[in-house]
Amino acid sequence: MTGLRQILFVLGLGLFWGAAPALNKMLGLAGVPLTHIMTAAGFGVGLGLLAIQRLSGVTFRATRQQLLYGLGCAALLLVPWAISIVAVRYVPVALVALITSTTPMMTYALALAFGSERFRTLRLAALIIGLASCAVIIISRTQLNNVAVDGWLWLTISLPLLYAAYDYFAAAAWPKGMPPLNAGIIESIAVGLICLPLVLVFDPVDGGGFNFVGVGYALLAAATALWVIERICFFNMIQLFGPVTTGQSVYVSTPASVLLALVLFAEPADLWLGASLVLLMTALWLNNHATKPQTNPEQAPAIR
Repeated sequence: MTGLRQILFVLGLGLFWGAAPALNKMLGLAGVPLTHIMTAAGFGVGLGLLAIQRLSGVTFRATRQQLLYGLGCAALLLVPWAISIVAVRYVPVALVALITSTTPMMTYALALAFGSERFRTLRLAALIIGLASCAVIIISRTQLNNVAVDGWLWLTISLPLLYAAYDYFAAAAWPKGMPPLNAGIIESIAVGLICLPLVLVFDPVDGGGFNFVGVGYALLAAATALWVIERICFFNMIQLFGPVTTGQSVYVSTPASVLLALVLFAEPADLWLGASLVLLMTALWLNNHATKPQTNPEQAPAIR
């Protein structure tokens, strides 16, 4: 039964992660401002997790160290999350998904540079092949004439390193004894608090004539609910199966993102895209195969 539950968790979390780029694309097409997305998602996910924690009979308590940790995670998450939300408005969803999925290899490179990871041949091979998958994308798209697309493509290429910095901090600075849900609650509410002034300055509710009962904000509400479920799935997987098994969800999310891009947005598929996907899946397999299971969930990184 445990094996079946593990498979279902991997499939479920992978599908949630795979749907994220498509959701971001649809929110952009619906005209929902970036500041509204991040503020609503921050408060929505944080309060949703807080309510679930309270219904389970646990009272939320946080130390000063935990609050500072959550604020640090939120600060490091804001830039790459904002780029990933906006990038899919200019760069094909499949490309964003493929490039972002190289984050595990970049996390290893960062940990290797700081001396917290030992050199391993398989993980170095995974890093090289993962970078090759991105190189295939860059080479195949160099003939694009749209400067805006090229600019956002280069910003998208920065995402794995930015997310790797976030993951490294989240793992290294995790306060001892902190309940996993506390990380999600503090980080998410901190994101909402940081982004709220940006709404008031750049996208005030009375300044743009936004239709809050329209399709875009109904979609934002649904996406926020899905993000709450994603956090619950993630933290349960971390506690039950560890971060290595949790990371295997990328095997589901990457092809799911590519497939959704082809079906929902009629994005073109070519041999370059297929080659990049094959290289990426090979790199992910090597990276996962070389990773030793981590038995202490307190050291597991938060999830973006």
